Formats: sequence, C-alpha cells, structure tokens
Amino acid sequence: MVMVVPKLEDRLIESTQPIRYFTLAVSIYHLFDTGLFDVLVETGSASVGELANRLELDEEKLEGFLKYAKNEQIVIEENGRFRLSPKGAELGDFRGWYTMMIGGYAETFLQVGDKLKANSGWASRDSMKVGVGSCGISHYDAIPLTQSLMSRIPGGCHRLLDLGCGNGLYLVEFCKLYPDIQAWGVEPSEGGYAEAVKLVEEYGLQNRIRLTCSPAIEFFEGDFDYEPDFIVLGFVLHEILGQDGEEGVIRFLTQITDRFPEIHIIIIEVDNRIDDPDMMNHGLAKAYYNPYYLLHYFTRQRLETEKYWDNLFARLNLTVKAKETVNHHVDSTDLTIGYLLQRGK
Repeated sequence: MVMVVPKLEDRLIESTQPIRYFTLAVSIYHLFDTGLFDVLVETGSASVGELANRLELDEEKLEGFLKYAKNEQIVIEENGRFRLSPKGAELGDFRGWYTMMIGGYAETFLQVGDKLKANSGWASRDSMKVGVGSCGISHYDAIPLTQSLMSRIPGGCHRLLDLGCGNGLYLVEFCKLYPDIQAWGVEPSEGGYAEAVKLVEEYGLQNRIRLTCSPAIEFFEGDFDYEPDFIVLGFVLHEILGQDGEEGVIRFLTQITDRFPEIHIIIIEVDNRIDDPDMMNHGLAKAYYNPYYLLHYFTRQRLETEKYWDNLFARLNLTVKAKETVNHHVDSTDLTIGYLLQRGK
C-alpha cells in the first residue's frame, strides 16, 4: 500500500486558516467601527471617493480595504461602486459580538504571551467597547432572558436598578417595553457611561432614566435616594469575584438584601464548562465561548460553574425563584444562565 503524503502547500493552506480568520474578524470589526457598514446600508452602494469623503477616510487605503472585503465576499464591486453582499449585510445582526470580542478584547488576546509569565499582572481591555458590545449581544440573549425573569416577579416591575448597565441599551429597551418603569443605571466605564448618556438622550428618556458613572460596589456603599423593585446584575458577579474574591461577592449581595430585604435580584452569569469536552465540541462553544473563557483568565475576572453559584446563593439564604437559560433558537448551549433571587423568609 502506497502512503500518500500531503504536499506542503496543502498543509500550509490548512495551517494558516487561523491567520485568515484573525484578519477577517478584525476587518469586520473595522467595517462596523468606521461607519462603513452603516453608510453602505443607508446608501445601498457608493464609490470609494464617496465613502472616503463621507467618513473622512484615506481613499487609497479604503480602496485596498474594500477590495480585501470583496475577496472575502463581504462586499460586491460593480462599475466602481461597492455594496454589501448578502453575507456582509447579515453580519449586522452580530455587530455586538465583534464590538466586544475584537474592539474590547483584541488587545487582551495579543497580550496573552506576555501575561503567561509569572508575576506579569493582568492584560488590558477596552472596557467601553466591552460594555457596548455586551449590550449589543444582550439584545439577543440577556434582555429576553431578563424580561422572562421579570414576568415572574409578583406585583410587576416599576423601579429598576441596573448595576453595570454598559451603554444603557438594557435601560432603554425596558423603558420602551414597559411604559411605567423608572430606571437607574450604574456603569463603571467612563466611555460606556458617556455612550449611555447619549443613548438615553437620543430616545428622550432623561425623565425616566438616571445614570451614574461608578463601580457597582462603590455606588451601593454610597447614599442614593431610590427604592428599586428589582436589581439586575448582568455579568457583574464574576467581575467582583475576580477582583475582590468570594468575600467581596458575599459582602456585596448581603449589602443589597440588608438594604432592600424584599428586593428581587436578577443575576446573569456564564457557566464555566471549559473542561467539558462534549460541551466544548458544540459549534457556538468553539466559535464564542472558548475564546470568552480564555480572556477571563487574563483580565482578572473569574467565571464559575452553575453549581458554584447555586451553592453560594443557598449559603446566603437567597431563594432561587426561577432559573432559566437563553432561548435555544439563539443559543442551545445553556451556558448563559439567569437567576431570579429573593432573600428567604
């Protein structure tokens, strides 16, 4: 039997695919971040010169960028004009993932080698892009999940406190869905806070939404005149866990329930199953959750398992009124989990 040895070129093509996809992911992020995507959606098609003038871009560089995107079938060129391909237009639904994972964490991934060294500290990230991207993703997973958990709160929801509100999309969406809701959003990132202010003003909701730029713990330790019906902690506890340890999480949740004994708390976290080979073979786990798990080891955030959170809430006498995962039409991994909690009587 003659053994066929793959030629070097075939091995080279296979082995360099990650370089292609790295460049493609970064380029798609820039397509969004520069405004090119939005202008092409608005105009239908445009020449390089028109796009360069509209967005104040370098015409020669832009031409190269668009021709690269054409070769990746993101845009189509016809008679010197560019338009989004069907594949490119579809990317708009997934802008949030690119904003968070590339805009927010690309610098993190590039620091991994240095930060693997002992005593090297933590990698940086763009907190504003992380928050804005996370809010964009939440439109598909965390907001519907929160809405479903809200429906389980007796007497309805009228006064929301969102600790870690990102660019304020949560707040705006809930004010649109529920005309009676008043909301207060707290965001530690100055950039995310600025984006939230802009979004709230864009929708004319300044009379219903208050905003504060502050870390969640510092805000809660201060004086504020507000009696919320429920508090939303979307992907917040794993930040506190990574930076202040379990004691910090316990102290924080205890402060909440001591101050508001009847409060309902909605918590959303990601189940850490990086060691589960069956789960990590899932398509979405490979495409999104595996990189998501990786970055948390380098940015002083500590993801934990569903069992860990179940046990911690039980120790704090927090009753799980409901526990749900994301709609399987969006995410069938069940890795993003929402809790509705209230202190036991």
